[in-house]
Amino acid sequence: MITLYKYTHPSRAETVVWALQELGLDYEVKELDAYKFEQRGPEFLAINPFGKIPAITHKGKNFTESLAIIEYLNDLHPDRPLTPRHDDDNYAEKNYKLRQVLSFGLIEIESYLWILTKIKVLQNYESWPEGTAENCIKNIQNALPIATGWLDDQDYIAGDSFTLADIYYHHLFNWLKMLGVTLPEQAKEYVKRLSSRERYPKK
Repeated sequence: MITLYKYTHPSRAETVVWALQELGLDYEVKELDAYKFEQRGPEFLAINPFGKIPAITHKGKNFTESLAIIEYLNDLHPDRPLTPRHDDDNYAEKNYKLRQVLSFGLIEIESYLWILTKIKVLQNYESWPEGTAENCIKNIQNALPIATGWLDDQDYIAGDSFTLADIYYHHLFNWLKMLGVTLPEQAKEYVKRLSSRERYPKK
């Protein structure tokens, strides 16, 4: 049994929930209340000493970092359906595209999203120079046309099939929306389309 540790509110852990659903893996959820600092309790710090969500335990071992976790979960499935097939003649190119898309999201969007979250949501915990939020939004808006451009001729962001990159970008785009960043229409349609998938976690 896989045990997923997540917050009581939405977070990066939702990507892990979706991956578990897509892969049909058995799991249980343990929710932690961030406002009670349960992620800083000794039980969870033994799983992730950094005190961050999400984390999973499986076969007596601990796994952290959301993208790494969903890749691990995909590898547990005999068909590895959320990454390109190794027997595909264009595997190297398709795998490169997947890694490119993920790297771009991490560096050019999520890095600024996390700072923006600290400023807008966690303002009582850290102090940031004036103008930081505006600069984060500017950098994100510069990156969005590239990300949405990948959807010009395909339904999925990293190629012709649904991958873990789609789970990740669905999360990024919803995160942007939550922080009040205007999404391009193409991104809105993409999020809506992915949310209609049969195994998308229903609230």
